[in-house]
Amino acid sequence: MAGLVKKFLASASVVAGMSTVFGAPAMAFTFTGVGTDIILREQVGTGFQITNDITKLDSILQGDSSNPGGNIELGARNVGRTVGGNPLAGVQAQNAQGETATFTNVTENIYESSDWQNDIGRAWFSDAWEQAVEKNSSAPLVSSTNEWLFYNIFVSQGGLDIITNPNISYINEVGDDIVVGLASPSNLADEFSDPFLVGALEGVQMSEIFAYDINGVTGYAWSSLPETGLGSSNGNYEVVLGGLANGYTSEEVSEPSAEDIPEPSTVLGLVALGGLVAATKRKVEK
Repeated sequence: MAGLVKKFLASASVVAGMSTVFGAPAMAFTFTGVGTDIILREQVGTGFQITNDITKLDSILQGDSSNPGGNIELGARNVGRTVGGNPLAGVQAQNAQGETATFTNVTENIYESSDWQNDIGRAWFSDAWEQAVEKNSSAPLVSSTNEWLFYNIFVSQGGLDIITNPNISYINEVGDDIVVGLASPSNLADEFSDPFLVGALEGVQMSEIFAYDINGVTGYAWSSLPETGLGSSNGNYEVVLGGLANGYTSEEVSEPSAEDIPEPSTVLGLVALGGLVAATKRKVEK
């Protein structure tokens, strides 16, 4: 019988923590940068311009779903594979009462930590794979039983790097909830070149993962529901932490049974057949 993996979205304890820390309705945040591996993109007309002026954090992150504005990319260098973990990059939000919350990139050793890969990384991919099966069941090998097979290809193609440096557009306090907007690809397949993975992920829509620390309550969050389009290649995804908005409750997903896990030679054969070992495309400027 398959075990259960807790999906790292927001549990009841997180909801309680949010209500305690951010109880005041509709309060504006001020922001402070955390770390140095941050790219700031401010909106100029209909485009975006990179700026090194950290004092523009407040103006960049004051958007909402109707007008996301610019964004900040956290952990842009993605050096975790070679040095054992990406350097911390993030932003601290403070409301009028002086209460704070911190939102960062993923700094764990994602390629060496089997716990992270099998829990958080796998939970994210399970959300993506649910869409893949729904949209692309006619593509080669795309089925619910082959999720683990494609997850291994995804990891070998540098997928964990792609999903762990989030691009945050806005952070707002709305009642007891904290709402985070993310500028992420409108089509996950565009991030890869492996033909099997591209065929499986065509049309799949997922944001990157961000980490949060709110009054000592920590976790990871992401969204698979784009709110609006930001252009031909990117969308605005929204995560609501706290309350019941967007169904942000604890969720459980089944681990793959032994018969669902392919032999390593099968994975390597598919990667070799695609003619690619670890080739990925970097995100386009958002």
